[in-house]
Amino acid sequence: MARAGFFETDVTPPVGSYLAGFPSRSEGSRGVDDPLYLRIVALEDDAGGRVVLVTADLLKWPRDMSWRTKMWAERELGLPGAALILNLSHTHSAPGLFLQRCYPHWPIDREYICSLEQSIREGIAAALDDLRPTRIEHGLGEAHFGVSRRLPDPETGIVTMRPNPEGYYDPDLPLFAFHRGDDLAAVLYSYACHPTSKNTLMISADWPGQVSRGLKDELGVAVMTPFAQGAGGSIMPRVRQGDGQEQYEAYWRQVAGEIADFVRSDAMAPIELDLAAAEREFEIPYDETKVPSRDELLEFASPYDTPLPDGFRPANRSIVRLWARDLLEQMRTGTIPKAFRMHITRWRLAEGLHLIGMSGEVAAEVGRAVKGLFDEETVFLGYCSYTDAYIPTAAMLPQGGHEALGSMCFHERPAPFVPEIDEIIAREVRALAP
Repeated sequence: MARAGFFETDVTPPVGSYLAGFPSRSEGSRGVDDPLYLRIVALEDDAGGRVVLVTADLLKWPRDMSWRTKMWAERELGLPGAALILNLSHTHSAPGLFLQRCYPHWPIDREYICSLEQSIREGIAAALDDLRPTRIEHGLGEAHFGVSRRLPDPETGIVTMRPNPEGYYDPDLPLFAFHRGDDLAAVLYSYACHPTSKNTLMISADWPGQVSRGLKDELGVAVMTPFAQGAGGSIMPRVRQGDGQEQYEAYWRQVAGEIADFVRSDAMAPIELDLAAAEREFEIPYDETKVPSRDELLEFASPYDTPLPDGFRPANRSIVRLWARDLLEQMRTGTIPKAFRMHITRWRLAEGLHLIGMSGEVAAEVGRAVKGLFDEETVFLGYCSYTDAYIPTAAMLPQGGHEALGSMCFHERPAPFVPEIDEIIAREVRALAP
C-alpha cells in the first residue's frame, strides 16, 4: 500500500505586518480574520519513490527561498529537487516576503521570514517522517465560483479588470482524499481562482481559508485540508466580503459542503501511486519591439501624471513612474533583460494521472492549453516556486489588460512577451517527461 505523511502549522504573522497584494494599503495589518497555514503532503509509492507538495496561505514565494529549500531538501533529506513542489494560495491578505521595488513603502519582517523558512524545512522533514500506509482516492469535481476578470471594451476591445461572465474560467476541481484505516486524514483540493474576495487590513487566508474551515466542519476537525492554487491568474471570485459578511460566509460554507459531498461520494476512486518526477527551466523572451522608447520612458517617469497607452492600466500611477525610472537606468547601462525564466515540474502520480506545476501567475487559458497537451488526466498548478510574472496566452497580448500588459510594472518587466508564447510553453511542457 502507498504511504502518505502530513504536516500542518500556523504561520500567521504578527499583527502590524504589512500585507501585500493591494497597492492602496499604506499601513500595517490591524488584526486577524483567520489564521494562515502551512500544510505539507508527502507521498511514497511501493517502489520507494517520493514526492512532497508544500502549500501555504501566502502571496508570493521569494525565488531564493524556493531554490534554497530545494537544495536543502536534496542535501539533508535525499529528496530530488523535481520531487518537491512549493505552491501557494496567493491570498492578497498575507505578508510580503521580499522587498518589491513597486511598493517601496512596504517593509518586510525578516524575523518572520526566517521563521517561516525554518517551519518549511521542519515541515518537509516531519511529513516524510510521518509516512504511513494510506489509502488514496482521487476524483475530479467541478466548482463555479471563479469568474474571468478580463472584460473587453465593446468598442475598442481593450481589456479592463472587471468580472466578465462570458469569459473563460476553469471549472475543474481535482480532489485527493487520504484514508488511514477507517479515518479520513486529509483532503487536498485545487481550483483556479485569485484569493481576492477581501481588501482590508486584516490578515486572512481569504476564500481558501473559508473553504478549508468549512471542510473541517463537514469532515472533522482532525482532517487536514491543504489547498493548491491552479491557473488562477485571470480569475477572480464571484462573491466578495463587501457583499455582506453573512452572505459571504454562507456562500463559502455551501462551497465547502459541496466539496465534502463529492469526497463522500462514489465519484472518488482509489489510485495506486506510481511516482516519477522531472523539472526544467526555460525562457520566454520579451517582445523587444514593444520596449518603450527613451522619450516615452521619460514621460512615464515624469513627476506629472502623463497619459498612458490604451490597455496599460496599472492600479497605481506611482508604480509606473518607478518602473519607468528603473527601465531608463537599464537602458543607459545596457542591462535590459531579454527573457523571463520559467520553471516547470511534472509528476506522474499514477497510471493515467499526472500533475504539472508551473511558476508565474498563470492565466486560466494557459492552464487549459497545458492540460490539453496530454491524453491522460492532468492536474495543473500555477503559482509554484515563484510568481513574478503573469503568464498570458498569445491571444491576450493585443487585448492588453493587467495580465498581458499592466502587470509589467509590478513585476519589473521591460515589455510584453513575444507572440510565440503559446508555442514556447507547449514545446517545453511536452519535452518534460518524468
